Amino acid sequence: MKKLVTLFLVLLLCQQVFAQQSIETRLGYSYNDDFDFSDEWQYLSTDLYLFNGSKFNRVLHELETGSNKEKKRYREQLEYLFITAQLKNVKLFGNDEVIYPLYNFYITKDNNATSTQVSDNIEVVRIIDKMPLTSAQNSIDAGINAKAVTNDEGDQVFSLVANQLVNLSKLTTPTGAVMSLVGEFGNLLSTRTRKKEYKFSSTIRLYEGQNFDTRLHSVKIYVFVPGGIKSVNIKSVKLTDYLSKNPNGLNRKQLEEMIGYRDYPYIVVANYKSLYKMDVLTGDEVTLELVEKRKQKVQSAYEAKLVNDETYRQEKLYVEFLRVFAEMKQNLNTYRLNYRNNSPEGNAKNLFAIIQEYKRLKSTFDAREQEFVEDNTTYQNIFRHEYQAILDNADLYLEADHNLKNGKVLVNTLRELENNQKAWDTPEKREASLAKLYAVELPRAEFLSSSVEGEAIIRLIAKLEDLQYREVFVKDVQKLSELPATDETVNQRNVLQDKATASKCQNCRDKVRDVISDYNKRYDTYKLKQALKQKDELNQLADQVVLKFLKRQLCIESNLQVVASANQGLDLYMTRMIEKTKELANIIKALDELNKKEPEADKLSKVQGYNSRLQYLMKEVEDTFNIIYTQDKTLCDCNDV
Repeated sequence: MKKLVTLFLVLLLCQQVFAQQSIETRLGYSYNDDFDFSDEWQYLSTDLYLFNGSKFNRVLHELETGSNKEKKRYREQLEYLFITAQLKNVKLFGNDEVIYPLYNFYITKDNNATSTQVSDNIEVVRIIDKMPLTSAQNSIDAGINAKAVTNDEGDQVFSLVANQLVNLSKLTTPTGAVMSLVGEFGNLLSTRTRKKEYKFSSTIRLYEGQNFDTRLHSVKIYVFVPGGIKSVNIKSVKLTDYLSKNPNGLNRKQLEEMIGYRDYPYIVVANYKSLYKMDVLTGDEVTLELVEKRKQKVQSAYEAKLVNDETYRQEKLYVEFLRVFAEMKQNLNTYRLNYRNNSPEGNAKNLFAIIQEYKRLKSTFDAREQEFVEDNTTYQNIFRHEYQAILDNADLYLEADHNLKNGKVLVNTLRELENNQKAWDTPEKREASLAKLYAVELPRAEFLSSSVEGEAIIRLIAKLEDLQYREVFVKDVQKLSELPATDETVNQRNVLQDKATASKCQNCRDKVRDVISDYNKRYDTYKLKQALKQKDELNQLADQVVLKFLKRQLCIESNLQVVASANQGLDLYMTRMIEKTKELANIIKALDELNKKEPEADKLSKVQGYNSRLQYLMKEVEDTFNIIYTQDKTLCDCNDV
């Protein structure tokens, strides 16, 4: 392309340089909207409205005659009325300023009267659409120039085109906007050679494929007058009110009515600023592949100077935030698969990975909030809402089941504990926090300790439990360790045990369990001594019972023999009484045998079981004898009864 442009330039530069007649532009009105355009309003659009086109004839006439002066004779004949625009403080392509043509009207002369036909019925000409601006470009202005070109000095048009093409040829990577402007220069030359009217028609669009919020930034009115007219008078009250009430766009007819100027032709230059709008994503759309595409798109836009430095920085940071979210979603999918396959270990690890990414999301957002305070409007007005939307999606995903819900609670608890010491300054608060931290079934400690988030969980739990033990349990533990293990102190053991059971402090429970285990050993020793003492007492008592009821048994048997002899045989009643007497004899025998045995003296349960059996048999002996006595006192008519 550069070779073609250069060849074209050589031909153009062979033309003459021309002189111009003195058509000048006067700034008749200037308006700047009161809206506070922060840095994220970083795109410029410029609309032009040409009014009073027919009044160019007056301008041309006064160029030749002068205002209130004798007519000035020209050797050359006026041939074209050439109007150009240049945006000040704006570099469209590279470092060279670009002047581009707006109109080129052919001038005719009839009966010594100069005139031109100007079509000013076009609604609006947008010469630039959403051109990126730097943060420093808060002031936007357009220079409008009109030139009356004579027939033998018309090569200035060629010179202008040549200079601009030279500037454009310096670009190593011409864009579509560059090519459209080259096309405009071609159209200008084509209409000039055919003596046709030229109007700028190729809007320079540098950023497409986006929706933008756009509002009016400033308006200037330039009036085309002969050089002798030093000032113009445009009433501003109605116009200013109209502009302030229509920041989103102007209507040509209403604009003309509000201006109400009829003397000379004029151009209204309306500048709009547009708010950068990022690509909005829903949580379901975010994948690692999409994040990578977005990163490349932002990088390409920045290299093409379509976004400013601050927006580029914010986009890069947001892309990294999206990457964390995409990784969390990926772990969620794996978690669901493992959950269906009933893999507890896999579930625990995937759940922890989800917790990690969710915590990173939260921490990243916190960091952005701290770094980009209210004076960073790009973050506050554009990006902050999108961060929050992704976080809301993450919260929603973690409502899918109780494990995920508990994982979200765990992260929020961790964050609160890390950032606010008052969140765990009482035993009740610590218990509540530990309940939330232990609500999730996490991987083993050695797995957790291999990550920053896992190490933080372990460290924080240890800190809470150490403080809880020292404030709630240590005194009771020490006291119980020093108490003698007796029936009088066992209630204190039970109270401590109940307290530990109700606590979520695992370290506290472990230490309480240890001291209770030690107490129980001492208590068992105490109870064994008691049981052995009781055994000795029961042995003596059982020996007495055996002798006492053995004697009664013999008495009853003797009486039964007497009754049987008198009745010359046994009836059914007497048979039953004999059976009961044998039962009594068997119980006495069992008691006597048990009393002669020795249990394992070093085992409390064995001794206690032995004692219980002795007590049971002694009671059985008495109960069985009482049944016989109740039924027939005569059978029990013994001296000791």
